[in-house]
Amino acid sequence: MNLRQLEQLVALAKEGSFARAAEEVHLSQPALTRSIQALEQDMELQLFDRHPRGVTLTPAGKLVMERARRVLFEARALERDVSLFKNHDLGDVSFGFGPYPAAIMLSQTMAMLTKAYPRLSMRAEVNNWIGMLEQLHAESIDFFVTDRRGIIHAPELATHLMTPHHCGWFVRAGHPVFKNATLSHALLRQMHLASVPLPPHMREEMRKSLRFKSGDMLNFRVECNSVFSLKLLAEQSDIAFYAPLSAVRSELADGRLQRIEFIDSAGFDMQFVIVYLANRSVSPTAQRAMEVIIECDRSLHDGSLV
Repeated sequence: MNLRQLEQLVALAKEGSFARAAEEVHLSQPALTRSIQALEQDMELQLFDRHPRGVTLTPAGKLVMERARRVLFEARALERDVSLFKNHDLGDVSFGFGPYPAAIMLSQTMAMLTKAYPRLSMRAEVNNWIGMLEQLHAESIDFFVTDRRGIIHAPELATHLMTPHHCGWFVRAGHPVFKNATLSHALLRQMHLASVPLPPHMREEMRKSLRFKSGDMLNFRVECNSVFSLKLLAEQSDIAFYAPLSAVRSELADGRLQRIEFIDSAGFDMQFVIVYLANRSVSPTAQRAMEVIIECDRSLHDGSLV
């Protein structure tokens, strides 16, 4: 048994077909068949049930595959650790941002990293928490930043919690909502609302924080991952959108947007978290990038970064 055979085992379990798995591991189908048969003989276990349409894992195969995945993960982590130990250069870093933290501090993070490390190769992308979690487990990104409520605690994940951000509902100046003598959250039920896509549990938490009745649904007319686009939409229509104050500072300052100050204001603030794999060594580059993000987050609160 060797790492190559374990890689082939995982590929075959994933594809369910010798032909497709052979393509993935760059072997001929007969060679892959012989390798899996040899692995089964070495273990004295049948790992796959063969069917006319493909293969499925046996109970023993499921056990071995789960352990094989962990072994392969540790092997990659070891290879990475050795490389980091031998090479003291910065290299590259890949990370993801959720829509809200991206609107607030992605540009500043990239600017600070580029200025401090001109030779750094950096890949940053904006995505939802589900996509970024998949990328993290696939090791295609080093870490990501999202709202803490989007993450379900798991032993394989490590997190760093940052400072809370005050949030609110924002509309264009002169919006009809300001004609009301009293501004309460009940008005939101009649308004056209916009937000970035929220996980179901966050949507429900927001609904409760707005004191909606049990039968009242929190429906968004527009959902978009681009906070920049949501801001433009609010400026040019009667849409009300939800965002952290730090994401709309310039628009509030020059009067393009205005916050709805509800008399029954209920807090639904955001707190961002950096998420990375607990059992994978963080590269010096990724560590520095995380430190820059934490520095940007602090600066937003002390007013030195606007």
